[in-house]
Amino acid sequence: MPTHTPPSPICVSVTVLSQMFLYLASLKVDTDEYLRSLGIDPEMVKSPDARIPVETYLLIQDEAAHYTHDPCFGLHMGEFAEAGSWSILGYVMMNCKTLGEAFEKSGRYSRIIGNLIEARVELKLNKIRVVFFTPPHAPKMSRHCFESTFSSSVRMMRTLTGVHLSPLEVTFIYPEPKTIAEYERIFCCPVHFGQKQNSMTLDWSIVNTPILMANPGLLEYFEEYAQNFLSEMERKDEHARAVTKIILSRLDDESLTIDKVAKEMAVSVRTLQKRLEEEGVVFSDLLKDIRQRLAQKYLRENYSVEQITYLLGFSEPSVFRKAFKKWSGVTPREYRERGYSSAPVIAGTSLTLSRPPSGVGGPS
Repeated sequence: MPTHTPPSPICVSVTVLSQMFLYLASLKVDTDEYLRSLGIDPEMVKSPDARIPVETYLLIQDEAAHYTHDPCFGLHMGEFAEAGSWSILGYVMMNCKTLGEAFEKSGRYSRIIGNLIEARVELKLNKIRVVFFTPPHAPKMSRHCFESTFSSSVRMMRTLTGVHLSPLEVTFIYPEPKTIAEYERIFCCPVHFGQKQNSMTLDWSIVNTPILMANPGLLEYFEEYAQNFLSEMERKDEHARAVTKIILSRLDDESLTIDKVAKEMAVSVRTLQKRLEEEGVVFSDLLKDIRQRLAQKYLRENYSVEQITYLLGFSEPSVFRKAFKKWSGVTPREYRERGYSSAPVIAGTSLTLSRPPSGVGGPS
C-alpha cells in the first residue's frame, strides 16, 4: 500500500484577487456586479486575511476570462501585480535588501497567499531554473492560473528593483496558442510550449539586484508578522489536520466513522464535532474529500479500479465506481479516457522552493 501523507486543503488568500480586480477595473468591469453574477457575495472577498477554497478562486478567475473574452487573461492579470497583491508576503519582499533575499522569503512564507503551486530550484552553472508544479490533489485547472503566476512573478521582479529584468527562457507544458505575441511582449525572452515542465530560467546575477525600498527595520517587523500569521494558520487547522492523519491511516476501513476517530483522539464525538465546526469542517465532507482526491491521484498514477477500491476502503469496485461518478460527474474509465490523468494541472497562487535561492513566484 502506498504511504499516505495528509494533503493540506488547497485555499487562496483573497488578496491575490486584487490584481484580478485591478485588471477588470481597467476594462470598466463592475467587479461587485460580476461577483454577484456568480452567486458570490462581494463582501466575502474583501477581508484581507480571509482565505477561500481553491474551487471558488478558480471559478472567479476562469469565468472572468470568459466574461472579458480575453484568451490571455492570466497574462494580463499578472501585469497588475503589486506588493499588496501578495498580502504580508509582498511587504516582506519589498523591504529585503536584494532580489535574492526576496526570493528566499518568498519560499519561506508563500503559504500565506496559498498552496496551489509548488516549485523546485535547479542550479546549473550561472543559471537558476525554477520548475513549477501542483500538488497531486489539486483540481483540474485552466492555463490562466499558471500564466498569471509567471506574469506576476516577472512584474514583481521589475517593480521591486526598478530594473526591467526578464527571464532567459519560459516553458509551458500545454500546446502553443494561435499567437504568442503577448507572451513575448510580457516575458521578453523565448517562450516554448508543449514542453515537459512549466519553468522559468533566470540568470544567476539577478539575485544581487538591489531592491528599491529596502528597509531592515520594516523587514523585521513584517517578517515577525508573517511568522505569527503562519503559526495562527496552523493553530486554526490543528484538529482538521489531526483527523486527516487518522483518516489517511485507516482508509481501508470501510466502516470508519467519526465515533472511531473521536475514540482514537480520546475525546467525545460531540467535542470533536464542535472543534471541527469551529474550523469550518464537517467530518463526512472531509472523509469524502480525502477519498475523492486520492481516487483522482491514483487514477492519474494508473492504479486499477480494484486496487483503488481496496486502498480507499470501499466494499467492492461497483461501490467505488458509483461514488466516483457522484463526485466527479464521470466514471473512473471516462476520467482516464478524457485525459484527466495526463492533462496539465495548471494553476498557481503560491510558491515553495526546496533550496536557495528559494523562491520566484506568486499568486495567480
